[in-house]
Amino acid sequence: MQKKIWISVILLTLFGLEACVEDKKVKDSEINDTDSFTLSPEDTLSTDSTKYYGGYNSEISTLFDKSEFPEAYMEQLLSEIKICNPQIETIQADGVAPCSPSYFQFYSYNKHRKIEDAFMLQIKKGVNGFPYRRLLIFTRENGILVKMNGIIGYLVEKRPSPSGIDDLVVAVVDNIGGYYDRYDVLIRYENGKYQFVEALGDLEGTFDTKELKAEATKQIKERIEEKELIF
Repeated sequence: MQKKIWISVILLTLFGLEACVEDKKVKDSEINDTDSFTLSPEDTLSTDSTKYYGGYNSEISTLFDKSEFPEAYMEQLLSEIKICNPQIETIQADGVAPCSPSYFQFYSYNKHRKIEDAFMLQIKKGVNGFPYRRLLIFTRENGILVKMNGIIGYLVEKRPSPSGIDDLVVAVVDNIGGYYDRYDVLIRYENGKYQFVEALGDLEGTFDTKELKAEATKQIKERIEEKELIF
């Protein structure tokens, strides 16, 4: 019997897809943003890890549990992009955070450049008063770090590509009527920035048929663009 995988409670009702997951809604205020990703083992790409931060693991989990950065200059990178305050030791009431691995984690994505010139920054929930994790992707142009992409959500997997600029699997976080939702999507570097490729799954599981994946990709792409969840 064909396995049924539901896209998301609200998207299903909006777009007429079959749904029966009303009992699985989670209020946005009750979410745990370290919940496991939904890819099944056969969907993940396992390769040898590399010297680049994060490696090529089947799944990347950022716990913000390190006492120091692997390289001292990483704190300077945070100061350069003005995302934290190096003079404080604890997060402030307004969300201003210290330049600490308790709130920030670096990952590489480009084999052709040093990490100080091309990096992803995973940011903990609550930093700058933002209610979800964010993933910001930076590149250095003419000596200045500029933001290439932003994702409301978190990094899950890096996949090597022929270009040397990794494909990324990211979990995109959404708030629909006060309830938490998440779309697991593949993004790829094209034309100077990362672009949406396809949807892989959601809170209910992976999209494991061609038809379901195609329909989910269409609707989730529209939702991501509407809410600017990847920017």
